[in-house]
Amino acid sequence: RSMYSSTKEIEEKWIKKWDEAKIFEANPDNRKKFFVNAPYPYVNSFPHIGHLYTYMRTEASARYKRHKGFNVLFPQGFHATGSPIISAAQRIREKEPKQIQLLKDLGITDKEIKKFEAPEYWIEYFEPEFIKDFKSMGFSIDWRRTFHTTSLNPHYDKFVRWQFNKLKEKNYVVQEPFPVVWDPIDKCPVGDHDRGEGEGETPQEFVLVKHKLDDGKFVISATLRPDTILGITNIYVNPKVIYHVVKVNSDNNNNSVGEVWILGKAAMHRLEEQDWKIEKKGDMSGVDLIGKETLEFGGYKVPILPAAFLNQDFGTGLVHSVPSDSADDLIALYDLQKDENTCKKYGLNFEKIKALKVIECIETPEIGGNPADYFLKKYNVTSQLQRDKLDNIKKEMYKLSFYTAKFGKKYTAKHFSKDYVGIKVEEGKELIKKEIIEKGWAKIYYQLTNKVVSRSLHNCVVKIVTDQWFIKYGDEKWKKQVHKAFKKMKLYPEKSRGQFEYVIDWLRNWACTRERGLGTRLPWDESWLIESLSDSTIYMAYYTIVHHLEKLPAQDVDDKLFDYVLLGKGESKDFTFDEMRKEFLYWYPFDFRNSGKDLIQNHLAFSVFNHTAIFPEEYWPKGFGVNGWVTVDGEKMSKSKGNIIALRDMPHKFSVDAARFTILSGGEELDDPNWDSSFARGVIGKLDALHKFCLKYYNIGRKEYLDVDKWMESQLNEIIEDTEKAMEETLFRTATQRSFFDLQQKLKWYMKRTHNKPNKELITKIIETQLIMLAPVCPFVCEETWEQLGKKEFISLAKYPNVEKSKIDKKLDNYEETIRGVIDDINSVLKIAKIEKPKKITLFIASDWEYTLFKYLKIITEKTRNPGEVIKEIMVLPELKKYGNEISKLVPKLLKSSKINSYMENSEDEIKLYKKNKEFFKEVFKAEFEFVLSSESTHPKTKNALPEKPAILVE
Repeated sequence: RSMYSSTKEIEEKWIKKWDEAKIFEANPDNRKKFFVNAPYPYVNSFPHIGHLYTYMRTEASARYKRHKGFNVLFPQGFHATGSPIISAAQRIREKEPKQIQLLKDLGITDKEIKKFEAPEYWIEYFEPEFIKDFKSMGFSIDWRRTFHTTSLNPHYDKFVRWQFNKLKEKNYVVQEPFPVVWDPIDKCPVGDHDRGEGEGETPQEFVLVKHKLDDGKFVISATLRPDTILGITNIYVNPKVIYHVVKVNSDNNNNSVGEVWILGKAAMHRLEEQDWKIEKKGDMSGVDLIGKETLEFGGYKVPILPAAFLNQDFGTGLVHSVPSDSADDLIALYDLQKDENTCKKYGLNFEKIKALKVIECIETPEIGGNPADYFLKKYNVTSQLQRDKLDNIKKEMYKLSFYTAKFGKKYTAKHFSKDYVGIKVEEGKELIKKEIIEKGWAKIYYQLTNKVVSRSLHNCVVKIVTDQWFIKYGDEKWKKQVHKAFKKMKLYPEKSRGQFEYVIDWLRNWACTRERGLGTRLPWDESWLIESLSDSTIYMAYYTIVHHLEKLPAQDVDDKLFDYVLLGKGESKDFTFDEMRKEFLYWYPFDFRNSGKDLIQNHLAFSVFNHTAIFPEEYWPKGFGVNGWVTVDGEKMSKSKGNIIALRDMPHKFSVDAARFTILSGGEELDDPNWDSSFARGVIGKLDALHKFCLKYYNIGRKEYLDVDKWMESQLNEIIEDTEKAMEETLFRTATQRSFFDLQQKLKWYMKRTHNKPNKELITKIIETQLIMLAPVCPFVCEETWEQLGKKEFISLAKYPNVEKSKIDKKLDNYEETIRGVIDDINSVLKIAKIEKPKKITLFIASDWEYTLFKYLKIITEKTRNPGEVIKEIMVLPELKKYGNEISKLVPKLLKSSKINSYMENSEDEIKLYKKNKEFFKEVFKAEFEFVLSSESTHPKTKNALPEKPAILVE
């Protein structure tokens, strides 16, 4: 019967057996270790399919490394730090219908929902549910080492306090004014894990630039490129917008300003949120500004012009125009210079507008001083409305100018304290910004890179906080250490390295405390809680000791303990200290930590920063894996679409093995993996068929070892080699394709070639090999089949198959492909001729000169595939020259079809192959076969024969 009529029984059986045998409990021994882990999940709901891919990459790696002989540690903790649970519990207390419904949707009863008014109950309820679901999915976790965060776990709480004391000792935690993402209702910073929308968004620093009107007021613009200040040709305002006139008394550093500014409404409010002292004095229409002139930093005046493209929520709602280095500014100027009617409408002198010239300020290699014009032409932009093209130009230009451009001839000591001419923009940008600020022409201002909504559903703003504590991720010396660590790390995939390096350079000080939520109190200032991304950077070290540490009374756990156990400082107090020290030294550093690609920008980078700060170099992380976000049946996961599949639904909907196989087949590297439900349902039958095949053919077959057995063994070793390479690089889709689908395809052909009478030793080896290669992905079917084959040990601990490279023979592979190709060609001929039962089939084998032609074609086509050039080179060869007419007709067809990879030396080799397999041909087609050399026949069919592709005559 099908094993899939009772998958639940089989899954429960093996979970119990693994637990009883404690095969996933890892203890130090003499083997080489492999420490693998994934971020602990937040325990405010049940795990779902979005979690599955990240954890399955970790799980498959752990199981694979056990097969490779490693002592594998795979632990798992749970996260509860932050405000989400506090906020959700409060909403339950307030009887908020939406929050109550969310719990009801999880199957939680009305009676039990009241318990969720207490934040602690969320952890008490959901942590065991996570463990239950992870166990049901067959995860090979050492459950002795699990824990949850926050002060509700006093041992872990002491560990986090120790970590922060270490950072404080090295002056990496400071208290200073800094811009943060702020919830104005809850009045607290909002870290990535505390957001309902906008994870990864940050305060972005702008420079406010002043443009002085004749009456002493200032028009204010905001820019990310203060280095282009000498290229300003005009100011743009929106004629339809009412701007605010405000008196600015002081900035966010409490410096006196005492100026009157003109800017947009949104900008005014943001300045107030950032502790500027501002008085609104009135309003001014954009129309009233058009035509006026402003005095610029460079000592010259520019006009204020109309533009409808301005976004009032971005910057100050006005912009200064640098058309040499902004395609947006230049195309807007070009449009206005062609629009006499608009100029007349606003009282502008059209001739003066047409006479406005680009001011070249930055020199870009191979492009010059007007890169905006270069890119407008390159992308054929003719209007401000071509947003996609303009956005692409903006990205390309910014990267180009920042990394390769140099300051032009205007950047002399006339305007600055030194001569910047010829200096790279990358090197001088910050210095120029500092100078224009010091000279009173600019101020610093912050705006969020995009909308952020807290989990309390409040729109967030940028706020400058003065009493907040920060981790100094902007410290340049620290960054150098982190870059050093990353250079030594293995990344899966390697192409993620650029993102990591960018994040390291980009990171600035990080707000590491908050006033409310669950978590650990800051050791030296207990009015603050440590926020969720800051207490979770080095806890991988905690996994190595947690099962020993929790045996100690919490009051005996202090900084001295962690100093000894994790840093080797001080003295041991008792045997438990030494056991923990032994565990840490054996397991650390961790070898592989897998996570979603969204955590590159915070958690994963923070982890390396904190490891380099606290631990000696030999304990820095060795490897990170990152993966994409799961889609379901080709669509993004969302509650509104109802396509979020709970992990607990996987076993009865698809079976655990099918779910594991499907998610790992959905994608690899940084691709967003797709969960394909129909694929999952199909896998169930395929795994069942594998199970039955193994039981039917294991240790069954003939003793003779034939050429086809050599071919199959060659294929098997190729697949072992490819699967092993893929598993080492966490390319699990490739691994499942090779170890399952490709091997099944080769095996099917092998069984056909041997009339279902395989070599006994080989088929037994194939079955065992395939089960072991699939066991990291499908452990239940593999364990069950393994046991039914009579094996006493767990397949989960079986040795991974070795590659016997000496048995890989590409020539055998080619021979079989030729046989298969001939059979396919015969079937095509029979179908066209509508012959169901042929009596005789004749194969005409190509002439020897054609094999010579193919040999030279392989060489020549590496240089050119132009038919004329190829024929010209062929015709100088004496052995082929006399076949010029045939070659001139044949070569263009071959180049078009790409059929030029023959490995056969001559016609005799090919006819020997067919004669050797004559009985197989006869069995397949139930017909007589004859093999004829074209050189020995006058039949017209011989003209169609090619190497490895004989002409076919059916009778």
